[in-house]
Amino acid sequence: MSPPADGPNKRQYLSAQSRRESILRVADEVLAQEGAAHLSIVEVAHRAGISRQLVYQHFSDLNALLVEVIKARLTEWELSLDARDGARQLEVRELVEFQLRRLVNLNQRDRQLMRDLFGDITALPKDLWPTIAEIRRAVVFRWTNLIDPQSEPNSLSFAKIGLIMHAIMGAWDMMIDGSLSEDDAVTLLLKVTESLFILPW
Repeated sequence: MSPPADGPNKRQYLSAQSRRESILRVADEVLAQEGAAHLSIVEVAHRAGISRQLVYQHFSDLNALLVEVIKARLTEWELSLDARDGARQLEVRELVEFQLRRLVNLNQRDRQLMRDLFGDITALPKDLWPTIAEIRRAVVFRWTNLIDPQSEPNSLSFAKIGLIMHAIMGAWDMMIDGSLSEDDAVTLLLKVTESLFILPW
């Protein structure tokens, strides 16, 4: 008896767009589960059950793939913020507190992404550094525009936002081990933000 035509050894046909989206989903899973240090074309191809050549048909290199995955995730964050009723009408302090609370409550998948973006860059493949740096700048621009919309982001504001991001990652760890509550974490993070930026609060 011959095996069915759609048996396990026959690769499912997908349109170019569907295949691209499938590759992005697999890459996102690798990022969420193991972090950017473990993201590679070989790993994505293996998990997707396709050849490396097929991945390269859709993404020129690992950086191009990483950028698309992170862009999609950041877009999700933006949409979730815009969906919150009244979020845009809040005062600066309330909006910063609102954002900090969202970050404190990120799911594990998104926490891993933030650790990849703002953690130890030397733990990542060196060819990813320029991409990570570019994405960091975009996040810093968004945060400085939120906190101090009159100023242009510069190296000092970059450092300040970096410190806030590291404080958030530290708060996650302390919440996990039970030494810090969510409300206390947000209060402390607001104090950190206030100590770094002169704000009309």
